[in-house]
Amino acid sequence: MDNSSLTHGFFNSFKDDKLSFAYMGFLSNQLVVSAINLIEQHLYEDQNFKRLRRKLSFLMIESFQNIIRYGDEPLNKDLIYRKEMFLVRNIGNTFYIGSTNLIENTKIQYVKSKLDEVNELDGDDLHSLYRKILTNNKFTEAGGAGLGFIEMARKTNQKLVFDFEKIDDANSYFNLLLKVKSENEPSSPEGDININWFKNFHTLMCEKDLILMHKGNFSPVVVDPVIFIVENNIRAKGINVQKITFNVILEALQNLSQHSLSKHDEKEAIFIIGKKSKKHFISTGNFIKNTKVSILETQLKQILLLPESDLKSLHDEIIHQKKTDMSHKIGLGLIEIALECNKMFSYHFLKINNKISFYTFDVLV
Repeated sequence: MDNSSLTHGFFNSFKDDKLSFAYMGFLSNQLVVSAINLIEQHLYEDQNFKRLRRKLSFLMIESFQNIIRYGDEPLNKDLIYRKEMFLVRNIGNTFYIGSTNLIENTKIQYVKSKLDEVNELDGDDLHSLYRKILTNNKFTEAGGAGLGFIEMARKTNQKLVFDFEKIDDANSYFNLLLKVKSENEPSSPEGDININWFKNFHTLMCEKDLILMHKGNFSPVVVDPVIFIVENNIRAKGINVQKITFNVILEALQNLSQHSLSKHDEKEAIFIIGKKSKKHFISTGNFIKNTKVSILETQLKQILLLPESDLKSLHDEIIHQKKTDMSHKIGLGLIEIALECNKMFSYHFLKINNKISFYTFDVLV
């Protein structure tokens, strides 16, 4: 198993992003909170986005609610559809929030009419429409007569970009893309993404059977939200591998944080979770100094060569702080990953220049 090309490819695709986060699968209110915590940590660390925190949190919640409000389950359970997806990207001074879900074709005309109505108005007219709906109590079973769309347009001060992608006679995909700019910096239109990019990315996430992709500054605070998101996804699907998977994910995140090259107090890296052959894979990628490559590579080779019994003994000796010839050479986290996944891991070092390489680490559990 080697996902190095996939991981490095995704990293390059989002190289201009300060933050990229994509999640595909089971959605719940708790997952919303965890994703928002993850994004808000990024906002907290970047002083340029202080004013955007409350606005972005609202828009992320509303985007999740949009999936729940208008999302449908297929009547024919035998058909295979792409899963619901939520995306956040931060490029320069702009945030993009995308959502996609399955919708019955019979509902499209209603939803499109609300979106078109909102896009025809701005400023005071949007506020007047909002008050009118509240006053007249024009609510539907879907959760409100377009109130969420009105608030999205008001908060972003942008037209709502959307698309209905027909699948068959019964269903379509409903794609919605929001754009939020910081007032602190000039606009950078060259970094814009559009609805077609978003649709293609949704297709790619499904083709690779990914659950989560997170690229950004990795610090210890990202561990808990990521663990929680994956835990809920796995439990929702009834997969009985929670303990092993969670331990490996935790160790992989710590391994990522430990070996990532620090630049301006930030550790830029990528973390991916997906499914392959009825198992889960965890892939990480980060820059590392070339002077550290040989040391790390030696550790990884030694772990693969050691018999499982010796690996367990070495693990116990390090845990109990016993002195051995190898304990200082092999990281405890890497040993624990090897034991948990039965050595089903691979690694790759891609030399970027004379100073740094890109290190990918893949685990199958």
